[in-house]
Amino acid sequence: MTDRPTLLREASAWLVRLDAGALSDDEQDALRRWYQTSEAHRRVWEAACQLNQQFTSLPADLAAPVLRRPRLHRRTVLKSLAGLGLAAPLGWHLANEAPWRPWLAAHRTAVGERRALTLADGSAVILNTDTALDVVTDGTDLELRLYQGELFVRTGHRRPGTLSVRTAQGRVRALGTEFAVRCLDQATRVTVARDAVTLTPLSGTGQRLVQGQEGLFSDTAVTAVGAAPADRLAWRQGELVVESWPLAEVIAELARYRPGVLRCQPDVADLRISGVFQTDDTELALEVLEQVFHLRVSRFTDFWVSVGAPPA
Repeated sequence: MTDRPTLLREASAWLVRLDAGALSDDEQDALRRWYQTSEAHRRVWEAACQLNQQFTSLPADLAAPVLRRPRLHRRTVLKSLAGLGLAAPLGWHLANEAPWRPWLAAHRTAVGERRALTLADGSAVILNTDTALDVVTDGTDLELRLYQGELFVRTGHRRPGTLSVRTAQGRVRALGTEFAVRCLDQATRVTVARDAVTLTPLSGTGQRLVQGQEGLFSDTAVTAVGAAPADRLAWRQGELVVESWPLAEVIAELARYRPGVLRCQPDVADLRISGVFQTDDTELALEVLEQVFHLRVSRFTDFWVSVGAPPA
């Protein structure tokens, strides 16, 4: 039986190879054979894929010493960790046990999960996939601290104080309203379904959004305000509605709803896609892409899937 340090090094080597580009047919067969060798192989591979995802969402205090070094590529980090036999355990530990707020939030959803909450004042909250949230009360005021992911809020009619959502970039204050907040890379996006909200960056000037509007803000400014797409909040019903989106964007959105790695090959990244996809069944969504848009879905393992052009 292969010892765990050896499996860790092998899994990290496969991650490095996959990150470098598409595998040949022989390499795909070799990866499948390796993955199917034993239950231990499968567990280590799942942990390694989890590590690969976490490099884009680690807490800043941990990520900074590694990811901010000049010219340091993720493959270099993986190689170093593989040499120490630490890659999968480190990734697994960071995702599930480390004492950072997103992982210890009182309310969390798993990848692909949605959950509804009712707050003490009667306000209703829906958490989208992979979301972490704390609810903090200060007298009559209520603050939702959104560390990652996306939520929708419908404020209670008898709210005695203020209700706001705080993200890394600032605060969204509800003005008797229905609205959604999503954490993006270095920004927060807010969509107003009813009434109004006020966006206030950490160190910038606030701005009011009204029904039908959508705004994006950084920690220093509101950077964009415009009409919200009609189907922006379809995720509440488990739907992703796209109209002439580049395939790369469609795949990136579907990837939010499934564990492991889902990637789009560069040769089809700009293909325009329209349709309605079920986020509760991403396998069905991939089948639709494959059959309707004549693409090839390559499943190296259950936790590493690539969408590209069909064979010539």
